Amino acid sequence: MAEPAGSLRRHPDFLRLWGGQTLAVFGAQVARTVLPLVAVILLDASATQMGVLSALSQLPFLLFLLAGAWVDRVRRRRAMVWTDLGRFALLASVPVLHLAGWLRIEVLWVVVLGLGVLGVLFETAYHAYLPSLAGRSLLAEGNQKLELSRSAAQFAGPGAAGLAVTAVTSALVLVASAVTYLASALLLALIRKPDPAPPPAHQRPNVLKAVGEGLRWVLRHPVLRAITVATAVFWLFYSALQTLYVLYLVRELDVPAGWVAAIFAAAGPGAVVGSWLSIRAVKRFGVGRTVMWSVGSAVTALLLVPAASWARAPWLVIGLLAVSQFGYGLFSQIGTVVQTTLRQVVTPDGLQGRVVATLRALSLAMVPVGALVAGVAADAVGVRAVVWVASIGVLTPVVVYATSVIPGMRDLPSEEEAAAMAPDRGDHAG
Repeated sequence: MAEPAGSLRRHPDFLRLWGGQTLAVFGAQVARTVLPLVAVILLDASATQMGVLSALSQLPFLLFLLAGAWVDRVRRRRAMVWTDLGRFALLASVPVLHLAGWLRIEVLWVVVLGLGVLGVLFETAYHAYLPSLAGRSLLAEGNQKLELSRSAAQFAGPGAAGLAVTAVTSALVLVASAVTYLASALLLALIRKPDPAPPPAHQRPNVLKAVGEGLRWVLRHPVLRAITVATAVFWLFYSALQTLYVLYLVRELDVPAGWVAAIFAAAGPGAVVGSWLSIRAVKRFGVGRTVMWSVGSAVTALLLVPAASWARAPWLVIGLLAVSQFGYGLFSQIGTVVQTTLRQVVTPDGLQGRVVATLRALSLAMVPVGALVAGVAADAVGVRAVVWVASIGVLTPVVVYATSVIPGMRDLPSEEEAAAMAPDRGDHAG
């Protein structure tokens, strides 16, 4: 953390990675917004067909564990290039088939599923690749810049896609999204630093054993276990809150439908500001304190969601909800940058892919559980009661972190300190 801010601006290989990741994330956001519109507007998809499209877009998240094992067995930069090229080919096929008159809903199903699988592989690979490219001392700055791009893309991508679809009203808008993947692949291919070689074939365990090593490492490591448990518990309650959020706003708080999107959008600027402030926060408060207050502030901001039901004036209700979204976006992004850097620092290079994949898989597994429980409970006891329970439940990660080793950390662990935390130093050999 002692490196001067902005030092990666003079790191041409990181700038290529940053540019490639930014283009890929922006392209993914545009595609995620446009493909359902193509299904509805151009193909007149039924509700059942849209349900299949949505399910297929979420299905690849189940592959995170296998993605981690694969990423640790290949050259990671090369993997990112090929996943970008694959996504370019898939997206480019949509306007081509549309112009030829051959576009069908089944094609979109295949495209959405393929984009999801390749997206999971790309995300796992770039998280695992950053430590070897940027170096230990510049990890925090690298994560800050990558998360800043992600936040900006998530905020700007859907808006740009919506404007483009309104103007063009055809699948041709996907051409721009496809080109971002092609440009991303080109930038990544221009990185000059040699791609770290994976272990020789005879030293690699089989895939299931490799997945098991990643799971054991995460669950036995004092830092990674705390991050994983806190994140999983958070997603359990947060997905419950998100499942009922629109229903709660429209039916319980009488928020006009036109304001719902504006409330959601407030999180975007907050996330951009949070990414920008993250390194400054760590330098001032230290790693452990930054994790504690950023996570605590983020989940506390969500308490404004049920508290908005006490407001009488419609403008005050909307204001409280917008502040909640902005605050959550700001503080959660600070926590994301710090926790990501901490995770990478304590993880051996040979396990980077499996560790990020394990954390993603265990956390995202809680999303459908929370959503299902929220829906059933809301029908039984009412939407407002479940929103209160979910908003209080998201405070649980603060307790998890408070009882871990993380609050006592002033600085990122040195290599020796990270090695001393290792649950079984033989696990990473594979």
